Amino acid sequence: MCGRGAQSLTWAEICELSGISGAPSTSNLEPVYNIAPTTPVHIVREVGGRRIIEKARWDFIPGWWKKPLKEKAYSTFNAKAETIAELPTYRTAWKKSQRCLIPMNFFEWMRPKKKGDAPYYIYPAKEPAFRIAGLWDEWTNPESGEVMLTCTVITCEPNEFMADLHDRMPVILGADQVEAWFNAPPEEALTMLKPCPSEWMTAHKVSAYVNNTRNQGPDCIKPEDAES
Repeated sequence: MCGRGAQSLTWAEICELSGISGAPSTSNLEPVYNIAPTTPVHIVREVGGRRIIEKARWDFIPGWWKKPLKEKAYSTFNAKAETIAELPTYRTAWKKSQRCLIPMNFFEWMRPKKKGDAPYYIYPAKEPAFRIAGLWDEWTNPESGEVMLTCTVITCEPNEFMADLHDRMPVILGADQVEAWFNAPPEEALTMLKPCPSEWMTAHKVSAYVNNTRNQGPDCIKPEDAES
């Protein structure tokens, strides 16, 4: 399960990772080193044939959900690759190819997790962030009329690198898969939902500082044994 992430990327880095070209210049994005479910995360999605970078709530709300948000009693920040095309929560968005990229690194706690345990910070061996496969939808709040963009991280069985930490991992895409991820039909996109090669990944243990979601800053990703 992927339930904590970090985004410390520039606008240009996200564009490069997601194949965006000719995007209007903008100020760099504020780094966020401790992203938890239900908080905003930057995603890349296609709208009208154009890829755009937007903030989305990291906890998927299907567009057909008509109740107040407080009545949503189940978590949807992760969606299993094995059932994403079938579960009522996700299947409409999947059929409509509402796929996105979430350029993010993540934390994982070794299982079985014990209270106070510190996690590992997991990041690419050669790039600034992973291209994590996600699904998005737009939900209208029935109480306020506000339209909210939401997303989920798609997870799969672990590769050899992740297996010692957890029995799930995010679906991580390579640069050569980006075009197909955005444009392939749903049945073809399903074949992409599998573990990435272990050599794409590296990690180091961090301190329990990141366990508190209120804590932010580079200390969240600092190696546990690094000098202060």
